Parts: sequence; structure tokens; C-alpha cells
Amino acid sequence: MIRLLEALGRRAAPVLAVSLFIGLLLPDLAAALRPLVAPAIVGLMVCNVMRIDWRRIAAVLAQPRRAIAALLWIMLGAPLLTAGLLAPLPLPQPLKEAVLLTVSSPVLTAVPTFVLMMGLDGALALFAVIASSLLQPLVQPPVVYWLLGLELDLPLGQLMLRLAVFILAGFAIGAGLRRAIGAARVAAHEKAIGGAAVALLIVFGIGVMDGTTALILSDPGLVLLYLAAGFATNLVLQVAGILVFWLMARDAGLTVALVGGCRNLANLVAVLGPAASPELALFLAVGQFPLYFVPAICGPAYRRLRGLSRH
Repeated sequence: MIRLLEALGRRAAPVLAVSLFIGLLLPDLAAALRPLVAPAIVGLMVCNVMRIDWRRIAAVLAQPRRAIAALLWIMLGAPLLTAGLLAPLPLPQPLKEAVLLTVSSPVLTAVPTFVLMMGLDGALALFAVIASSLLQPLVQPPVVYWLLGLELDLPLGQLMLRLAVFILAGFAIGAGLRRAIGAARVAAHEKAIGGAAVALLIVFGIGVMDGTTALILSDPGLVLLYLAAGFATNLVLQVAGILVFWLMARDAGLTVALVGGCRNLANLVAVLGPAASPELALFLAVGQFPLYFVPAICGPAYRRLRGLSRH
């Protein structure tokens, strides 16, 4: 089993991409796995927390201005910029709301892997994931309700409480397992734990596609519109991050740009449950494609920018 998980971790990129298409081609399987989406999110959080080397986070906090600037951009700057850009566009209101809820969400948990593949600042990316996830219950609901003017079916306090319980449960279980197993044994089996995370992402990727196939057949134009909006949101935030943080030391600015474009909407959708609109569920589903493919597409551009930043 350990060897199987390690092999799965080594082939993460193609396997994850294929899982999305499996969910589309096998809608019955997607429907069967849909109830496992929320547990898979918690399990993924547990796997990631188990693998955290807190010394790397301490190194980032040694330069607090950089860390604070990154968080302010991720949690406040990007949502406000996106709201301003969306306001004059003739897009359906549910799509605008889905985009705003996405850009106010924390950084995607898989992003540190993308960052390391591009030779950027993995420690800063890991800090952004952890800090934005822990701050999500405190920051995202007020941003959504007050700054962006969105109305959700859950009261502010209830949404904050649900997010806190959901996120802190994953962190507590992961930290408890790391302590019980021991850092040395976790490090020895890190590749297997990474493979387990990939397995959970496969379950998530297939399950989140539930209902998308039927929508493609009944309203392909709507799905294409949401898919284009997902790619555009990711790319625009990356370009904006590069422009805002270009002067930040070496690879840090490029790291902030990449993590700023890749957001984890799944936590919010899981917490909202039945209160999540069909449009939000659709944007979560099609939004997985840019999350899996944009980093690979943008890789050459980031490598070139890395070279420019060192001259």
C-alpha cells in the first residue's frame, strides 16, 4: 500500500487531470462520490498539516513585512480589485458572485507543490496556505457581507462558526497525528502521505463533477462561460500580483502572484451545503480545470520572469 501511494504521488499531475474527465464521463460515479467531497477536503487538510515543517514557517515570519503584504493582497486586495473590475462587465450576477466568493477564499492547498515545480519560494507559499486558511473564518465572511455586498443564505455569525469548525478540525487532527506518529516517521513516509493526499484529490475531483455533465449537455454555453471566467479569474489575479509585487525581493513577488490566482473555494461550498447556489457549485466544478492546468501553462513565463528578476 505504501509503494502504491508513493507511485500515485509521483504521478500526481496527470492522474489529477484525468480524474476531472472521469467525473465528466462517468456521471453515476461522480454522483456516488459527491457525499465524500467534504470529508475528502478535511482529509486533504489533515495530510497537509501532518507534513508541515514549522521551521519553514518561522523562517517566513522572520520577514514579517513580506508575509503581511502577501496576506493583505490575498485576503483583501485581490477581492476588492476583482469587485472593481467586475462591476462594469455585463455578466450574470450569479457568475459575478461566484467569482468574488472564489477570490476571497484562501489559497489552494496544492499550490506549494506548483510553486516548487517552478523553482519559486515554497516556504512563502506554504505560509500563505496555512495563514489564509486559518484566517478564512474571520476574514472571508465580513469581506463577503460588508465589502463586496454579497448576500448568502447563512447569517454572518453562523457562517464564521461553520468555517472555523470545519477548518480547525482538519488542522487539529493533522497536528495531533503528527505529534502521535512523530516528526521523524512522518518525514520517512512523506511520499506516501503525499500519495494519500492525491487519492483524496481524485475523490474530490470526480465527486465535484456531479451534475456538470448534465449541464454541459443541456446548456453548453453556460458551462463554457463559467469555464472561461474561471481561467480569466486565475490569470488576471496572477498578472495583477506580478504587477503589484514585482519589486519584492527575488522569487517572493512571483510566488505571491501565483498563489493569489489559485484559490480554494471548496471549503466555503462544503460549509454552505444546501445553501450553496447551483451556480456556485458549477463554478467550483469547472474552476478545477484552471487550477490543474494554468500552473503548467504559466510555468515557462514564471521561469523567464525569475531570470529577469535576478538581473
